Amino acid sequence: MKKAKKVSKSTWLYQNRLKIFIVLFFIVLPVIFIPSIYILKYADSKPVLFDDKKADVISLEDLKLFDIDYTITHVRLPNTESTGGYYRFNYELTKLESVNPINNIKIQFQLSTRWAKYTEVSTEQAATLNQTKTVQMNFNYDMDTPILPFVEAKGPYLYAKISYDEVILGTSYARVVYVHLPYNLVRDNTQIIPA
Repeated sequence: MKKAKKVSKSTWLYQNRLKIFIVLFFIVLPVIFIPSIYILKYADSKPVLFDDKKADVISLEDLKLFDIDYTITHVRLPNTESTGGYYRFNYELTKLESVNPINNIKIQFQLSTRWAKYTEVSTEQAATLNQTKTVQMNFNYDMDTPILPFVEAKGPYLYAKISYDEVILGTSYARVVYVHLPYNLVRDNTQIIPA
């Protein structure tokens, strides 16, 4: 009986180098490379809220001191040169019951997309409580532009930054709250104006 000749690992690798290269190039590399492109693109597109990288966003239900009623009244789509687009909405800010007095209330809005890094921020304005105000924000990103294969931009998402001074035992403390404001254009009968 003849003994089977044992092939060393280095010899086997040398003999099958072309097969190994083909498997690495056409299977392993795409399996690693393609998802990493999508993950990096998604992570890079996370909006920086109002230039504050540490901003924690709360939902509308978690807003304790204020109530915001808002409706988007008009959306104008940007033209082919990506200009002329805007969102116009009405909002009313109401102060809820609180133990400490609150004053110097200011509000600012931001529209941001996911997958595509695009953000528009309104000017900060003093909030008038229990009064309906109108804000118009430019938004010139074409949401139909493809980002990657099978991926389109999501949003835009609407955020509000409410800053105020809370007086506790005679001392004033500056506070800031970031709120995600969900909306439904169909429910609100928003007028969409084509480019």
